[in-house]
Amino acid sequence: MPTREDMIATIDRAFAARAAGDVEVMNAIWAEGATYAMEGAEELMTRYPTGPGDAHAAIERLADLLEAADIRRVDTIVEGHRAAVLWRANFSNGRDAPRTLQLFSRWEFDDAGRVTAMHEYADTATIAALIAG
Repeated sequence: MPTREDMIATIDRAFAARAAGDVEVMNAIWAEGATYAMEGAEELMTRYPTGPGDAHAAIERLADLLEAADIRRVDTIVEGHRAAVLWRANFSNGRDAPRTLQLFSRWEFDDAGRVTAMHEYADTATIAALIAG
């Protein structure tokens, strides 16, 4: 079973890879069959992978749609194989000024310390506007 520190280190590694646009490192954290879902106003998210669906494909699509920078973990709660993370990041579509968003994500880990599921909760209206930008 992964320790609290192991899970937080994996999350921090994922955030650093997301900021660097390193899809290979982001994909390495996922267990076989892992899922990703963005919770929110699904009708606004026509180009964004809302899932739940394949985590590898979703992360690659997210990296194509939006750049993320200045990712900061604000608060983290770990219990058993799950972690809840409140975080902030600056997101950009590469054309308009970056927008700072606060997100909440729920991570689930397997016994080997790989992520089996992730659900993110965000201001989907702002994300949709950035993507449409």
